[in-house]
Amino acid sequence: MASQNINKSLKPKVDSKKKETASNRDHGYAMDISTQNKRERGDSTPPTPCKTPGEKRLRSGEEEEGEEISLRDIMKGIVSLGEKVDSIEQQVTHTSVMLASLAKAVEFNANEVKECKAKVQEMEKQSEKLRKENADLKQRLREQERYRMRWCLRIQGLKEEKGEDIRAVVIQTLKHIVPESAARLEEDVDVVHRLGRKLENKQRNIVVLFTRRSMKEEVWKKSKKSSYCKELGIRFAEMLPKEDWEQRNRLWPQIDEARRAGKVAYFRGPFGYIDGRQIGLEGRHT
Repeated sequence: MASQNINKSLKPKVDSKKKETASNRDHGYAMDISTQNKRERGDSTPPTPCKTPGEKRLRSGEEEEGEEISLRDIMKGIVSLGEKVDSIEQQVTHTSVMLASLAKAVEFNANEVKECKAKVQEMEKQSEKLRKENADLKQRLREQERYRMRWCLRIQGLKEEKGEDIRAVVIQTLKHIVPESAARLEEDVDVVHRLGRKLENKQRNIVVLFTRRSMKEEVWKKSKKSSYCKELGIRFAEMLPKEDWEQRNRLWPQIDEARRAGKVAYFRGPFGYIDGRQIGLEGRHT
């Protein structure tokens, strides 16, 4: 213990002020080194720009103004879009009304067309019925005309005199053709007249209507071989409707060819016959 106390007493005493001065000096040296190191590091690293407070306030104002403009544009766009939607709705409503009107018109027209079709079908039926009735009436009229003309003969080539009594002239002519029936001619000859208007230097045909068909057939048959008819240059012919004459004219080439070939060919009314068989317009036998 004594030795330890001696050693402590032998150690030099250091002034507390000196210790504080040395400590401050060491601390300043360390600060200088640290500052120098920071400067060295600062030289090697690029400086980072720092915003000034004024710039931050300016940019913040611009951003707020830009946001206000953007919101204003958006609102305008929304309003414009709403107006367009309203306009489209109005157009759709108008179109719907038009479509409904068109649908009614189409339905009305469809009903009208349906009704017209029904009327047309009914008219077609009536028209077909009328055509059949017309054809039947024409056929009946033709048959009646043909039947009435069976009592008639036509005289061609008899000289025409001014102020003549044509009935008396015809009866006198018939007495030469059928002398055995001369007494009955006054009763059997009903009506006699010339056809058409009077023409210069041309003899009009004469129509003779008989009261009895038997007398007409007798005169018709004997006139074909009568020498008196040849002397006067007259000729008797049957009375036929216009349609029958047209049909005879169409059949005449076949009748003429058959006669030249020595066959028995003749007409009976509007129909032609070869060897007793009726022929058609194409020469076929029916």
